[in-house]
Parts: sequence; structure tokens; C-alpha cells
Amino acid sequence: MIKIALNTILGLILIFIWSRFVNLEEIFKTISGVKIVYLIPVFFFMLLSPVIRALRLKIFLSEVKKISFKDLIFLNGVAMILNFFIPIRAGELAKGVFLSTNYKLPFGKAVIWIFLDRFVDFLAVLGVSAILIGFIPTTLPADFIKIISVISIFSLVLTYLAIFQQGFTKKIVGFLKHIFVFSKLKNYFEKTSHFILDAFTILKRHPKDLFLLILITIFAYGVDALIWYFAFISLGFYQDFLKMYFGQMLSALTYLIPAAPGYVGSAEASGSLILSGILGIGNNLASAMIVLTHVSTAIFVIIYGLVSIFNLKIDLRFILKKSFKRK
Repeated sequence: MIKIALNTILGLILIFIWSRFVNLEEIFKTISGVKIVYLIPVFFFMLLSPVIRALRLKIFLSEVKKISFKDLIFLNGVAMILNFFIPIRAGELAKGVFLSTNYKLPFGKAVIWIFLDRFVDFLAVLGVSAILIGFIPTTLPADFIKIISVISIFSLVLTYLAIFQQGFTKKIVGFLKHIFVFSKLKNYFEKTSHFILDAFTILKRHPKDLFLLILITIFAYGVDALIWYFAFISLGFYQDFLKMYFGQMLSALTYLIPAAPGYVGSAEASGSLILSGILGIGNNLASAMIVLTHVSTAIFVIIYGLVSIFNLKIDLRFILKKSFKRK
């Protein structure tokens, strides 16, 4: 609860700061001219995005259990509404609870597998962003390509060690545990690290399967980019698709940052920073699109989330109890 309260305060501060740098009257004037017909593809792609990611999760988990594709589609809806209103990663926990309860997967590993699925997102974002930045004009410093390339290579090396060189990695863990003074902390660090490494074995599969997971992720971000693309069109402005694609990838990285319920403040601040500050789109136009998309997303998430909760018969009280207990 304390974290949610602090995140809410942070969100309100971000809203205030954002409002100082934009013309609110111009933003609402731009939104008032929205062409509703172009919001139809916006909502369509909002639905298609979690469906594609449900397919990726199904393939991801296929090594340990065959999960119903329909269940995963609705499970993404549950996760979306929980993460939207309770930004303490309750959505990922809900997936773990559901998979553990309905498919008898070990709860601890199920939760880690869900985060590993998101980790595939992270690797794809780093790799593709390092390529796209060479083709898209931005205000990012020249060294950014080097930085993101180094991070990408470092992440891939760590992932390779965790999957294919576990004996060596466990030796590293055994060495690092001596950093801790107390024996209980040493044992906890070693036990937790070994548990996570064991969960990583789910990625020890044929290269074509890993390539398929990455390919689906790249396609999913293309769908995300189309949301912004058509949102701009609904306001009467066209933007380069690659810009929208790169922007969505940068936006994905901001989800690592704590956010207020409903992403109030963080969506506006990060969206304006990416679209205006980095990609050079007019600040008021970028903000108008972000506000429009934020409202549209809230409507979509509520409808999709409630339908998903009803369909899967999710026990929200149990999940929330586990979430707050974990915190």
C-alpha cells in the first residue's frame, strides 16, 4: 500500500510537471477534432496485441505444459487490468496463480516463467532498437547506439550462461555469495539464484523455437506501433511507421519505472519525452495523441479485463492478498 501511495504521488507530480510544458487548451482542441472512425483500428490492434503475446506465451510454456490458447488470451486481459490499476506487478502474479491452480504448475517457477516471457520482450527491444536507431533521426546522443549495443551483448551473454552454462554460472553464484556477511543471506542468495537458474532451462530449446519467440515479439511491437499510427491519423496527422515502432520500443522500457495506478502522469510524461523529446514530434500534438490513447486504453483495459476475469472466474481477493503479502 505504501508503494502504491508513493507511486500515486509521483504520478501527480509528473502530471503537474507535464502540464507546465504543454498547452492544455491546444491539446483538448486537437482531441476534440478526433475522427472516431479511425479509433476502430486503434481498438482492434489493442486487442490483437495481447492475443499475439498469448500465442508467444503458449509456445514459451509448451515445453512444460500445453496451455489453452483461449485461457492465455483472457489471462493477458486479467494481467492488463491488474497492472493498470494496481502497478505492483499483480498481473504477473495473477498469471502465476492461475497457471499453478488450473494447470498444476509449480507456483514459484510459474511466476518466474512469466517474467522470463517478459524478458524475451526486453531482449527483443534492446536488439531491434540498436538496429532502428541507425535509420531513424532522433535527438539521442551518438553514444546511445554504443550503450544499447553493449547492454544488448551483455544481456545476451548472461542469458546464454544462465541457459547453456549453468555449471559455470552456479560457480559464479557460489563466489558471489561471499559478498554477504550473514550466513542466512548467503544461503538465501544461493538458493534463490539456483531456483531461478533452474527456471531458465525452459529456454534451453531448439534455435528455431527461440527465433520464433523473437519473431512473434517483433511482430507484436509492430501491432503496438499501429495503435499510435492510427491514433495520430484519427487526429488528422500522419507519422512515419518506423518512428512509431521505435517509440513503442522505447515506451516498453519505461514500464520498468514505478507508475501510479492507471499510469496517470507516467504515460503522459514518458510519451511526451519519447515522441517529442526524442523523435521530434510537436509537443502539443504528441501530448494530444498520448492523452487520447491513454483514455482509449483505459476503456479497452476495463472492458477486456472484466470480460477476462468473468471468463476465467479469477479470484481477485486471493491474488490481491498474495500481492500485498509479497510486498
